[in-house]
Amino acid sequence: MPTSTKLPALARTALADPNVLQQLLDSLSPKNTDLKARERAFKALLRLAQAEPNALLPRWSALAALLRSDKAFSKYPAVHLIAALVPADRQRRFDRAFNTYFGLLDDEAVSVAAHVARLAGAIAQARPDLEPRITRRLLALDQSHFGPDRRDLVKSYALEAFTADFARSKQQPAVIAFARSMLKSKSPRAVKAAKRFLKQHEALPSPPS
Repeated sequence: MPTSTKLPALARTALADPNVLQQLLDSLSPKNTDLKARERAFKALLRLAQAEPNALLPRWSALAALLRSDKAFSKYPAVHLIAALVPADRQRRFDRAFNTYFGLLDDEAVSVAAHVARLAGAIAQARPDLEPRITRRLLALDQSHFGPDRRDLVKSYALEAFTADFARSKQQPAVIAFARSMLKSKSPRAVKAAKRFLKQHEALPSPPS
């Protein structure tokens, strides 16, 4: 069965009609204040990015531009859509967007920063060559502008990313230290995430050098 037949109706329509696809992308614009239309567009585009990435890859520049938006509601879908497209990004467009993308770990909106941290794991799995750089970015979260509670919230999402690619990381001791540092956090979510991570990974052997 073709993948496109498993897509929701709006995503199928966008796949077949470039005008509809453009309308969905326009819905993510910071100028659009229609929350329902924006959410509907994001859901359809995300399914499209996951199932038919070649339909969205030519629109990469438009998505990358949203990373520089002054509106969190435009950056949030962009970080998800770009992460979903990275596995199919044979031209390595993401390399040019790397600094902008991971610069959002220090975004004004904690929701954007947290989801960039979480999605970092999927990107590292799709691009193992970038894993060391990604790991360094996540390990530097203590340098963000957030207060301790919000910073630890973002770090708890980073632990999800580290879990996704921990076995291949050459920076395991630093990651373990990162997790241990969260055990005294005032954020219950961060403490829980750290305990879970350490229980799962602390005793694992390091990968061969």
